[in-house]
Amino acid sequence: MAKFLNTSGTNYFLEELIKDAQDRLILISPYLKLNDRMKELLSDKNRLKIDVRIVYGKSELQPQEIEWLRGLTFIRTSFCRNLHAKCYMNEELCIVTSLNLYEFSQVNNNEMGILVRRSEDAELYKDVAEEAQRIIRISDEVRISLERVSTEPEAKPSSEGKAERDEPTADKLASSKLVQCA
Repeated sequence: MAKFLNTSGTNYFLEELIKDAQDRLILISPYLKLNDRMKELLSDKNRLKIDVRIVYGKSELQPQEIEWLRGLTFIRTSFCRNLHAKCYMNEELCIVTSLNLYEFSQVNNNEMGILVRRSEDAELYKDVAEEAQRIIRISDEVRISLERVSTEPEAKPSSEGKAERDEPTADKLASSKLVQCA
């Protein structure tokens, strides 16, 4: 039987769900800005070579999220246009909730959700898993990378044949220059 979760229950069971994943972990959330604890748990799953699939729906990932995700081999990310669903699942538990994987939401918002145990409600678990798989199928898998882009303009030839440069500027970490390949 499904169990109702309030904000603290949702956060607690989300952490337990991630910690207990043995084979596969699916995290579906429009927003993705993970707190340090979630990053630690997911890094551990990566070290254990657990297949982790993160589906997000807002393309404006923060540079720190991009940099962290780049180093994780067993965590695959997908972008799903018009995503509003929030669902987190491993082999035994799933949570369908209002909670985004967003640091601010986990601390400041009033959230609720439903916890489903596969062992107690196999049919409901199967229905949620099938919908999660459908969302993954319609999503575009992306390899996230971050490039350092020089804001210094290229040399322009002058009328005298010498190369002129505009005033040099410092390199910036340009999040608008994200490279995403399907």
